[in-house]
Amino acid sequence: MTGIRFQSWEHFLYYVQNREGIVPGAVWSNASILFDADYLEADEWEGFQKMLSAADYEELTAKKRAIEVRSFRMPKESGQMIFYAVGEEDGDGGYLCRGYGIVNDSDIEDENNRFRPMPEEADRERTYHYIGTERDYWDNYPVLQTYLPEKILEYLASQVDILDSNYGAERDVQGGMGGFCAVIPKLDEAAKEAYRQILERHYIQESMYEYLDTVTVGGADWVEALYLTNNDYGIILIYRKGVEA
Repeated sequence: MTGIRFQSWEHFLYYVQNREGIVPGAVWSNASILFDADYLEADEWEGFQKMLSAADYEELTAKKRAIEVRSFRMPKESGQMIFYAVGEEDGDGGYLCRGYGIVNDSDIEDENNRFRPMPEEADRERTYHYIGTERDYWDNYPVLQTYLPEKILEYLASQVDILDSNYGAERDVQGGMGGFCAVIPKLDEAAKEAYRQILERHYIQESMYEYLDTVTVGGADWVEALYLTNNDYGIILIYRKGVEA
């Protein structure tokens, strides 16, 4: 089944907050405990179909299993809307989410309601990701946080924040100024080929980096290498040590 495991319910809420452009109010300081959870049987949750991928909905319908639906009232600034998430605690403090929706409190058929199934497996298993803006970061966050440790995620977020601040969040990441981060999340043969492709595609000589740093997290070595292709354009490669071999 499709689903993204977030490190915690709080991480998931933070993802939704940024993905949807929600301005957090004071209530978000207690977001970890302020939600209602219901376990709905198969004949009770047809209305939540839009929050699930077609494959998940078909599988759950066939198994007729109960699902957990959490609701969270948004801050007043967001128009008194309700946030719903289909998922479950995974036993290690994490939260496995299969989809969510943001709906008008008074009219669940409102045309402004938004529903977001989690990415299908085929859409998230890529050998590398180009992350140039904060929006790119949050679009790819469900996948990146599966592979990247928190320290590397924080570094990546800080770099795209610097790029957005200096060159604009609406810029053409590939053709404009500033640059982007190229993230290779795995360490396998496909990752090694992706590393070579990125270097060749952007005419980068492997040894000509401006800086290179290795960070050890949880026994794994992660490399952060900056390459400047001109005075106003840089590419930061983030990858597991060994990919370059």
